[in-house]
Amino acid sequence: MVVTHANRVLFGRRGAGAAAGLWQLPGGWIEPGESPPQAARREVREETGLELAELGFVGVTNNVFAPDRHSVTLCFEAECIDTAALVTDGGWQWRDWDEAGEDLFLPLELLRRSRYRPFLSGRSRTFVSF
Repeated sequence: MVVTHANRVLFGRRGAGAAAGLWQLPGGWIEPGESPPQAARREVREETGLELAELGFVGVTNNVFAPDRHSVTLCFEAECIDTAALVTDGGWQWRDWDEAGEDLFLPLELLRRSRYRPFLSGRSRTFVSF
């Protein structure tokens, strides 16, 4: 989920596992009975405490972490309604899109390779990275 506010994007550092320390976007798994947009809203709320305005679908990434570990990420973009609710112990930071650097969790790395850029109004393309 690309969460935006004041021309900045919300990034966080992964805290555990093999990808610990890599920059990521908020997100997670779809629970039974949820639509992808419902899951995106729930995950952002759970991880960051933030509520979102209207979601826009922006892309798909095909994440092959290892021969036996594979996922597909559906990417949405939405403006944050109120930044005061941000959970501060999650390591979340508002940064420019290009500030995340090189240490990126694979879905974020692939989304950036797709040439997607936030804040482009009138978007008519879906960005795909396979």
